[in-house]
Amino acid sequence: MKGYKQYFNGLSIKNKIFSTNILIIILSISIIALFANIVSQKAIIEKAVKNSSRELVLIDNNLQTLITTVEDYSKILATDYRLQNELYNDFLENNNLSTSHYVGGLDNLSMKKTLSEVISNIVEPNTNIKAVSVLTSNHQWVDVGFADNEFASRIFGSGPEAIDHSFQPVLTGLMKFKFRYEGDDNVFAVSKTVIHKDTGKTVGLVVLYVKETVIASIYERKMNYKGGNFYILDSNGKIISSQNKANLYRDFKEATSISIPNSTQVETGFFQGNGSEKVLVSTHRLEPLEWSIVSVIPIDEITVERKEINKLIIWIGSLCLLLAFIVSYLLSRSITRPIFQLSRTMRDIRTGHLTVRSSYQSSDEIGYLNDVFNNLMDRIEELVAENVEEQKTKAEIEFKLLQTQVQPHFLYNTLETIISLIKLNMKTEAITAAKYMANFYKISLSKGNDIITLREEMQLSESYLEIQQLRYVEYMEYTMDIDEEIMSCSISKLTLQPIVENAIYHGLKRKMEKGLLRITGRRLGDEVRIEIYDNGVGIEESQIKGLLREVSDSSERTGFGVRSVHNRIRMLYGDRYGLEVESEVGLYTRVTIRLPFKPMREV
Repeated sequence: MKGYKQYFNGLSIKNKIFSTNILIIILSISIIALFANIVSQKAIIEKAVKNSSRELVLIDNNLQTLITTVEDYSKILATDYRLQNELYNDFLENNNLSTSHYVGGLDNLSMKKTLSEVISNIVEPNTNIKAVSVLTSNHQWVDVGFADNEFASRIFGSGPEAIDHSFQPVLTGLMKFKFRYEGDDNVFAVSKTVIHKDTGKTVGLVVLYVKETVIASIYERKMNYKGGNFYILDSNGKIISSQNKANLYRDFKEATSISIPNSTQVETGFFQGNGSEKVLVSTHRLEPLEWSIVSVIPIDEITVERKEINKLIIWIGSLCLLLAFIVSYLLSRSITRPIFQLSRTMRDIRTGHLTVRSSYQSSDEIGYLNDVFNNLMDRIEELVAENVEEQKTKAEIEFKLLQTQVQPHFLYNTLETIISLIKLNMKTEAITAAKYMANFYKISLSKGNDIITLREEMQLSESYLEIQQLRYVEYMEYTMDIDEEIMSCSISKLTLQPIVENAIYHGLKRKMEKGLLRITGRRLGDEVRIEIYDNGVGIEESQIKGLLREVSDSSERTGFGVRSVHNRIRMLYGDRYGLEVESEVGLYTRVTIRLPFKPMREV
């Protein structure tokens, strides 16, 4: 957490605003998407439960209609006068004639024709009834259609017990039955006792066969979910109708691993299983047959709509996120652009461009900040200009002070030297010293100009060194090597003399043996570099650091001339120019003067 906080604090304001907005938007969209997913899933499941319950009710109604229709056909057939007359005649013959005589009568072609005409009106293709069997009062099954009478005899019997004396049709459970031309098939049978309407005698039994596929077609047409399955169970929980015919006659729990709780309710619905195996189980009791209609729908099939909704949510969320990215980027950019502009202005000012100002104009808080900053910089620029002017004045004063110190001091010492030479009867040397002194003061005056050529400065320095060499012949000798190319360059008057004086008095004079002072000048690119080298006693490192540093104590006069020259060069030409001091105690001192290469016309 600490590392994340450090990383976040290291981001720019723009990235902080952008990342924070995006994080909030992503969280908002994610929460909305999760809530929508949960709500849609709940709504879809509730819809599936209602649809499943509605489907079971429709199947119940259609199944009831089918069964009622078959029962009605059984009643119609049982009350048909032609069938009743044939069976009643057979009943009379059975009571008066032998069995052998009856069988012969039963095989009569006219009887078969009559029964076939009656039955053909209520079987396929006119109805959903596959076939009809007729049991006569003498317990013989009449072969008048597709039904295999011998198979019917084995299932229903042919004795007196086979004929049900109830007046209502009776529906049997699912059973295997053989047809003459199609083989075995799964059927339901509806039997109805034939009662002669005039005599009230029981003259036979009719059995109508309905294939299981007819029952299954009812719920197959009602299927809303491709992966769903419907089952019809009897009172014992055996499957009597299913899409998968291999499950017929099997226990429902054994076939599907689904336990249906015992309930007195007509309709029940519950979920069973986990994960992808979770299913919605809905049941509906079919009264008065005590059958149960069961639908089993995998949860994945129910939530297919949710997957489509999720795709829609993802697409809409992605578009919203993209739009949020764009809006957030533009918003963070609009907020931070003036801040970045102000920051760039500050960086430019930091590099020395004090005249740069922020151009952002607005009435908001950042605009107010820009106005205050610009006003502040205007005031700072004014103060800097005042300070520069003060420093310039201070440098001028120091330089003038240096000149006033150098000239009288040098004049006094030179005159003392000339007097000494005259006393020693060294008139020629005295005259030479006087000429050098005159040349020194001639150039020093320079018609009041503070800026002279390097050639003039070298002549002034040479005059000074010649006079000093007369005084300190035992201490020093000097050489001068200046490129002609830089002789016309401009230089502040009395730039070299204070440094040369410092080298003589603080370097060579303190040496116990004769030393060397060397002045060289070269051009390096757009710079002029003049070196004053002496092999005197050198300078301590601590003294070098304080030699060019500004001091507040006016009583500290050490290096005053060198520091004054350094400050004047920087004031005239900029901070990249000035003096550089390099020294090693007991070996040497080298002062490098860096000036811009600016030739001027020599007068």
